[in-house]
Amino acid sequence: MKNFLFFLAAVFALSCSPGGDKTLQLQSEEDLAGLRIAAKTGSCYDLELSGRKDIELLLFNTEADLIQAVLSGHADALVQDEVTFNSEVCKEYGIKMAFKTSLSFPTAFMFRKDNTELLAAMNAVQQNLEADGTMKTLKDFWLTEAYTSNKTLRHIPVENEGEPLRVAVVTNVAPIAFMVGDEWYGMEIDMARALSNYLHRPLEFKLYDTSGMMAVKNGTVDLMLGCLFVTPERQVEFSFAEPYHYFHGAYYIQDTAAKNESIGFWGRIKRSFKRNFVDEGRWKYITSGLLETLKITLLAILFGAVLGVGICAMTRSRRRWLRDTAAVYNWFMAGVPILVLLLILFYVVFAGSGLSPSMVAVVAFAMDFAAGAGRIYSTSLEAIPRGQTEAGLALGFTKLQTFFNIVLPQAAKRGLPLFRGQCINTLKGTSIVGYIAIQDLTRAGDMIRSRTFDAFFPLLAITAVYFILARLIIILLQLASPKKQAL
Repeated sequence: MKNFLFFLAAVFALSCSPGGDKTLQLQSEEDLAGLRIAAKTGSCYDLELSGRKDIELLLFNTEADLIQAVLSGHADALVQDEVTFNSEVCKEYGIKMAFKTSLSFPTAFMFRKDNTELLAAMNAVQQNLEADGTMKTLKDFWLTEAYTSNKTLRHIPVENEGEPLRVAVVTNVAPIAFMVGDEWYGMEIDMARALSNYLHRPLEFKLYDTSGMMAVKNGTVDLMLGCLFVTPERQVEFSFAEPYHYFHGAYYIQDTAAKNESIGFWGRIKRSFKRNFVDEGRWKYITSGLLETLKITLLAILFGAVLGVGICAMTRSRRRWLRDTAAVYNWFMAGVPILVLLLILFYVVFAGSGLSPSMVAVVAFAMDFAAGAGRIYSTSLEAIPRGQTEAGLALGFTKLQTFFNIVLPQAAKRGLPLFRGQCINTLKGTSIVGYIAIQDLTRAGDMIRSRTFDAFFPLLAITAVYFILARLIIILLQLASPKKQAL
């Protein structure tokens, strides 16, 4: 235990220690040649920098990962929107803005091409906000860092009923759109709330990554926000409202002149723990994510175990077409990554069906579990000598009595270790459900990191929870093992 704590302390120390080039000086895009640049996957910077052969482009999924890449020395600089990292964040983590990009990008809300009515409503709302001075008030509050000095965040009030307006949010970073507890705040959140009042419809926010653009395209959501830059490539597939602001991109590097507070190693741990779990009640993300992970895992195992019985029966059937069907199913499930299957089901098969993302995830993982469970059942039954069945029949048992009283207990004992592994794989596999906007355990850690830009404690917490859940599965299935049954 002492060695384990020492290991954790060493990892934390490394995660807090600066890395990278201490003499790096950047003033323009020309100075990027030969450097490793971190950018967010699917962002306009991804598209812009991918054509440059004189740099090494490193792509990450969250803003927290960008900062950690620079601090750990994996990247020399990061590029992100100029408002993403405010002065408090830069001071806290020892980074600084090197320069802003020469180009400014129009920023607007994204809509499906044929959703002209909602697009027109958003444009009308923005015109009203400009006319009555509300837009200036919002910009003065959110885009000047005035919100950082306010103990109580404010936003445009909304009290509407009816069909919800489904909004995909692709960032969880102040001041554009960020969560505090269960509530969303930010510049674009207030604009969405104004749209809600204009249409007299309530809002339903879902946090997506950049794959959420597919959700806009197939109608799973009504619009998308999150400091989306209007680019020619995006305009081919989507419609945008009138730009409400023009943002620059900015390159950030490690601030070697930043002075670290002399609070000691354990002081940094205490502060980091408070920031990640205590402030804003962020521990609740872990508990709610745990419940979502448990729900998906248990339902997938239950339905998959039952479906696996059918797959096993088809595999052992005397009818060739049933055996061939089971073989094709197993071949398909073995060859398709579960993430790809999940995205196909969510964005294609069940698009517009009204089926919740959680149930889509249950279907995907149940299908995957069934293929593995079916093979386990079949292999375990085949391992039982046929003489056991013949002996049971010779003693006067019926076929069903022979199967349930003699064959099945022996097969269950042989197959339980493999079944246990299948259950644990399903539990760990659910860590990808965040791709379809499910706030599971892994996404809970990402949401905390996106607010604190800290990697150590959120990742440590979800690692510990997954480990405990895996051990519980092992214990429960061991208790269910038919060890004491007579063979």
